[in-house]
Amino acid sequence: MRFIAHRGLRTETIKENTIASFVNAIENPKIAGFEFDVRKTLDNQFVVHHNAFVKADLIKRKTYKYLKKKYNLPLLSEVLDLNTEKIFLVEIKDRYFPYRKLIKLLRNYQNKNIYVMSFHNKVIEKLYKKNAPVKLGILNYILNSESDYHYQFICLLNNLTTPHLIKEYEKRNIEVFLYGVLNEDKDLWYDNGTYIVDEVPKH
Repeated sequence: MRFIAHRGLRTETIKENTIASFVNAIENPKIAGFEFDVRKTLDNQFVVHHNAFVKADLIKRKTYKYLKKKYNLPLLSEVLDLNTEKIFLVEIKDRYFPYRKLIKLLRNYQNKNIYVMSFHNKVIEKLYKKNAPVKLGILNYILNSESDYHYQFICLLNNLTTPHLIKEYEKRNIEVFLYGVLNEDKDLWYDNGTYIVDEVPKH
C-alpha cells in the first residue's frame, strides 16, 4: 500500500494546504506523497487552497498580492520548489484555467514527480492536448471505465471501486488512486492500492 496525505499531513497546529503540511508529509516515511488544491487568482496566479472562498473573499476575484498579504496562501511554484522525490498530486479546482501559463510553469519542474487531476474532464483533456509535462488523470465520483481512457492515472471513490476494476486498469498501465477513505481499518482493502488519507495509517 501507498499513502498520499490529503491536503498535506495536518496536525492540531499545522493547517491543511500549507507549506508546513507538505513538509510534514515529506518528512513522514509512511507517506508517499501529498495531495493539494490549486485555484487561479484574478491576475492568473496559481494559489493553493481548497474552497473557492477564503472567508468572504472569492479567490478568482482577488489578486495574489492581496491573498498573500491577508491569508498567506502559498503559490503552486512554492510547493513545487520543495525538495522531494515524493508525489505531488495536484487537483485543479477551476473549470477555466490559463493552460499555457500553467504548462510553462510545469516545464520548470520536469524532474519532479507531478500528477495533475481534476473533476473537470475538459481541464485534463486540454492539458493532454497541449502536452503538459506531467502525469494526467481524472477524479471521478462515477467510475470512468471507458476503454478509450488515455491518461496515466485515475482517482476513484474508494467504496465504489472493485478488485476487478483495479485489475482492468492495471492491465492498461493506468495507475489507480483511491479517495474517500473514511475509516482506515475498514477501508484499506487493496494491498497494492494507493490511498489518499487524512491521517497516517496506524498499521
